[in-house]
Amino acid sequence: MLVSAHDRWLKLILVFAASLVLTGCMDLFTGWGNPREAWRNRVEAECNQTGELAAHAYLQPARGLKTPGSCGAQSPFSIVSARQSQVTFKPAAVMACPMAVTVDGWLAQDVQQIALFTFGEPVAHIDVAASYSCRTRNSKPGAKMSEHAYANALDIRGFQLVSGRRIDVESGWRGAPDEAQFLRATHRSACRYFKTVIGPDGDRHHRDHFHIDLAWHGKDRSYVYCK
Repeated sequence: MLVSAHDRWLKLILVFAASLVLTGCMDLFTGWGNPREAWRNRVEAECNQTGELAAHAYLQPARGLKTPGSCGAQSPFSIVSARQSQVTFKPAAVMACPMAVTVDGWLAQDVQQIALFTFGEPVAHIDVAASYSCRTRNSKPGAKMSEHAYANALDIRGFQLVSGRRIDVESGWRGAPDEAQFLRATHRSACRYFKTVIGPDGDRHHRDHFHIDLAWHGKDRSYVYCK
């Protein structure tokens, strides 16, 4: 039986479309073809070798991470509660070792101190807007991959104190004086720990949360993007 050129092209299109569905991550929407930088696996392995993160009841290896293309991490963790700062994450945050260790250090050494100074009580919970997600920056088609795609970022929507009082980033940034003071102080302090820090004054995509990550800007870790 003869097959027309039209039928051959239709068959090729259908096969191509099916392959995109099976991979679950199209270049156009997720940057699937972006190469994974060599430093990512290196710094994660170095962090894991220190033993700073040990599995316990509230910190367990993250299972079943989908890692199409360059997404994912070697040994990510699902964290319900950080040991040093004693802060819980709602919902649980999935992060690679370097990010998890840095977040806990920042919370313990700076955020808790700022909360005690401002409110007279510590932070009990973090309202997590996003952690691991295989996507591009701001989910924009064709954009560069987000650090969220590598379990190397955390978005924080708000903080809850032990008394139950909630400090929301969106309403508190220009809200009550004590809330604005706390949020701006924590934002500034984050710039000493992370390589990217974006808050409500950064751009319209971050009006309601803090974005923090450990991306390398350029060839090393020296540059910090703090907005």
